[in-house]
Amino acid sequence: MPGPEIVSATPPVSVIVVSCDAPLTLERCLQSLESQLGAGGEVIVADCSAEDPRLHFRQQFPHVRFLRYDRRSIPELRREALRLARGEILAMTEARLVPDQNWVAALLDAHRRHPDSPAIGGVIGFVAGSAFDTAVFFCEYGWHVPPIDDGPAAELSGANLSYKHSVLDLCKDLVDAAAWEPFLHRRLEQRGYRLQRAGQALVVYHNSLTLGQFLRQRFHYARWFAAERAASATWLLRLLYAGFCPLLPFLLTARLGRLAFGRGHALAFLRALPWILLFETLWSCGEFCGYLFGKGNSDRQVF
Repeated sequence: MPGPEIVSATPPVSVIVVSCDAPLTLERCLQSLESQLGAGGEVIVADCSAEDPRLHFRQQFPHVRFLRYDRRSIPELRREALRLARGEILAMTEARLVPDQNWVAALLDAHRRHPDSPAIGGVIGFVAGSAFDTAVFFCEYGWHVPPIDDGPAAELSGANLSYKHSVLDLCKDLVDAAAWEPFLHRRLEQRGYRLQRAGQALVVYHNSLTLGQFLRQRFHYARWFAAERAASATWLLRLLYAGFCPLLPFLLTARLGRLAFGRGHALAFLRALPWILLFETLWSCGEFCGYLFGKGNSDRQVF
């Protein structure tokens, strides 16, 4: 006589890690998650590295589910993992970031304190390294550098983000289309929801990109972003956006500088300033091309 069917319980949290060519920090990331979640936690790694991480990590992390793809963008990798994740809370990070030992607990606590908030993100720190590495951090994640108090947030980064599983149905079309998180968040805000920041939920960025890789990624991300932003805009509005692009390097750098000075990172910012100006100039070039010529194949160039 067959025994009763065993139905696996829904885990309180599923952690999704998107990964591309960052094996050293991926290992540290998974070690941190293992110590926080134990064998019962659900961790899904969606990877498109040149070398399959399962060759090194499958035995070391037997409870981690690895998904392996050819070249994919970050939103595409998240989409594939989200389709399989079962947790009530869906936490997301990237392989170049190492979660603090309190990261999962801080996110779950924030969701308990804000039951009506569908999306809660944390803060992103950096390791004091070269001026180039610091500039990469500020251009990618500088808006989220600590210290930041708990409270409502205008922007959240997909590198330190969590959603209530139940509300993602409101954005299913955007998830299926592999949209970046700002477009999901605008949808949620249009439905009357508020984004929240958990100031104690920390991940730390470790750069592994070369100069050539980051320059290429910076340009193509900006072009893709601009094309998506102006997808339904008239040509007159596209031209207006494009005409504003020459001012972007100075405006973006000034905003980052004000933020860095206000949060106690002035010296690191000043040391990295020449690189930051270069990177923001390249971003403005990418936006210019995106507004006038569309995304091209930029969505295939970004991780």
